[in-house]
Amino acid sequence: MKKRTIAATLLITTLSVIPVFSLYADTQGGSEYTSEALPTVPETGSTGLYTPGVTQADNTPTGSVEETTAGTWTEEEILREQQNRAWLEEQNRLQEEALHAQKISEFFRDSVVIGDSVAQGFANYAANNGTFPVFQNLKFLTRVSYSVHNAFMNISGKSKHPIYQGQQMYAWDSLKLMGAKHIYTFFGLNDLWAGADNTVGKYLQYIAKIQQEIPGIKITIVSTTPIYKSAKEEFNNDTIRAFNAQMAALAAENGWGYIDIASRLYDSEGNLAKQYCSDKGIHQTTAAYKIWQDAFSEYAEAHLNDDK
Repeated sequence: MKKRTIAATLLITTLSVIPVFSLYADTQGGSEYTSEALPTVPETGSTGLYTPGVTQADNTPTGSVEETTAGTWTEEEILREQQNRAWLEEQNRLQEEALHAQKISEFFRDSVVIGDSVAQGFANYAANNGTFPVFQNLKFLTRVSYSVHNAFMNISGKSKHPIYQGQQMYAWDSLKLMGAKHIYTFFGLNDLWAGADNTVGKYLQYIAKIQQEIPGIKITIVSTTPIYKSAKEEFNNDTIRAFNAQMAALAAENGWGYIDIASRLYDSEGNLAKQYCSDKGIHQTTAAYKIWQDAFSEYAEAHLNDDK
């Protein structure tokens, strides 16, 4: 009887211990299986790596590389993923820049700058910098000594109309041949000998003639730029400022555009700054025309969503 009791006790003890060893073995075997047989693989959706059949949106990461890969990737893998992301971000940035540059270029399609020798200097600058978006479609109709006063002179050997297709033409006739839909007018430096008010009146007459000949054409006034402090002209920078103020007001009143370049070229005394003047008079340097370029670019930026 005593032997039976001992045997029974041993049997019960054995049966109670077996599940513990079994559970321990399952736990250890499961852990070993997880870490060796099936290593953890980062989910594509949280790392941004490409998976066939999955869209870019599905692959978009929701956190940083460190957050999504902590405890699962090696340092080398994390570094590689960071480099991949940086490359993709740079490609996206370059693509966005290219698309934006194209919009700036298209903004100036069928647009023409009209003006005098200072505007001609801008045309020369544009010809040397044609890869910039601003200049890829912008055209020019300029001539030395051109002004709103002599724009109505009869065409002759002494007149100063811009030359188009090898001959002098009235600006409105040239603009029609050019297919112009938007003009940027720069006048004043060959006009203000007659005073600000007289020049404003002639300017309005000039614009009205172009609008009559080309209905629906858009107008943008480019401010008359200042002159050097020792320039020998029959007017001064106070006259230019008064003239620009009137033209800016008329532009706002009539729904025309206005580009203020003048204020960007002043020195501390309100004259054309030395670094922007090429002849101690009215003509300008490459540095000045870089300012023009920026002003035109900013104008386009501000009006990209306007009806062309």
